[in-house]
Amino acid sequence: MPKTTFLLAALALLGCGNRNFNRPDLLNEPRILAIQAEPPQPTIGASTTLHALVYQPPAAAPTADCPNPGAAAQYQWSWCPLPTSASDNYACHIAQVEFDQMYAALGLGSAPLLDLGTNETATFTNPFPAALLYSLCRGDIGLPLSAGAGPAASTPDGGEQSSIFKCDLPSGENTGTKPADSHPIGFLVTISLSVTPPCPSSLPAGFSPMTAIFTVHLPTNDALPGNLNPVMNGIYVTSPLPDGGAPSYDAAVIPQDSATADDGGASQADGAAATTGVAGADASAPSSPIVGWELDEQGSGPLLPRQKHVSIQLDVPDSSSERLSQPGSLDDVFDSNGNLLGTMQFERLNFAWFIEAGDLGSDGNGGRATGFLPDISDPSGPGPDGGVDTTLLQRALGNTWTLPFVKDYAPTTARMIVVVRDSRGGVAWTSGVASLENQP
Repeated sequence: MPKTTFLLAALALLGCGNRNFNRPDLLNEPRILAIQAEPPQPTIGASTTLHALVYQPPAAAPTADCPNPGAAAQYQWSWCPLPTSASDNYACHIAQVEFDQMYAALGLGSAPLLDLGTNETATFTNPFPAALLYSLCRGDIGLPLSAGAGPAASTPDGGEQSSIFKCDLPSGENTGTKPADSHPIGFLVTISLSVTPPCPSSLPAGFSPMTAIFTVHLPTNDALPGNLNPVMNGIYVTSPLPDGGAPSYDAAVIPQDSATADDGGASQADGAAATTGVAGADASAPSSPIVGWELDEQGSGPLLPRQKHVSIQLDVPDSSSERLSQPGSLDDVFDSNGNLLGTMQFERLNFAWFIEAGDLGSDGNGGRATGFLPDISDPSGPGPDGGVDTTLLQRALGNTWTLPFVKDYAPTTARMIVVVRDSRGGVAWTSGVASLENQP
């Protein structure tokens, strides 16, 4: 039997014999789950703090392979001003010396270091004027050096311009293949993180150190309000309630609007270490009171039953989905068919759910990712300005958690972590521990 066929057959058998095979929501090994920049869109000269959500399973007893399981993980941060790609493992195709020359040739002086250090958190300072990034996105100017990626060059003869950069465009803008016709509102730079957990032997072969990629969306227009990180106020159990009361929302109905692929959050999530809830500042007012109890870090709430649906709800204000301001030249936004979309768009919120045990979704097969995208502002819609459908939001914030039998999961506590990402690099997360019944 050829080696490739044998390998595929072995993987197929592994998948059939292990119901947890290919479970991205299951927390059973060290992983990097997310990276947050606070603030998410620093202006020129402003700094943002980079913080990683690194999951490490509960520390076990010391062994020969892991003599100090409670030790701190090792971090290595860097950033890249050029686009990166999964096709070559997000390699940065510019060295420090090349970046120094390119930065000086642009008339910006001394370039900052691409290495961001080895601390648990890192600081990134935006070194680029917004007007320069706007021109680079449109291809109005080219790079002074090819920097291994090929320069974007303007064409004085009136031909189509191009750009090598990845940039955000206003919602509804249709530019086709002509960046010079666009009105970019964000310039994407890549943050890279490598983490070595205290017990590298706990990782699958070839995954030490763990790596993750995060995108910072630098502003290209200082007149536009910067993005804010979403707000997450906690995870609540809404049913079954210990007193038999009715929940405020039954999360057994899983939303149809599932979250889509990565939108600028941590990629290659292979990662390790402590986890705590982190909230941004999209909103100051809390959402409506939730009937139930909050999962805290001590697992001090009532015991959750095993092999029964437990309804879960997040406390996230609807204003975490921010209105997207448009450049002044795009007061009216049209789709590709010339239909007026409106003057106000909203951010999409994508929620990723992680658990140490059990299944998500009312049927055990879904609920690992949920999403919310408000409608375009409509005076006839719900909410003070229309367009924010709170029913859809509540469905995106709800989930169903079914805990396994004792024979399948002996520990009496299990952690849940939920990460939210918006469409402009905003990230937040929250975490809680549930105490479980000792039987069945």
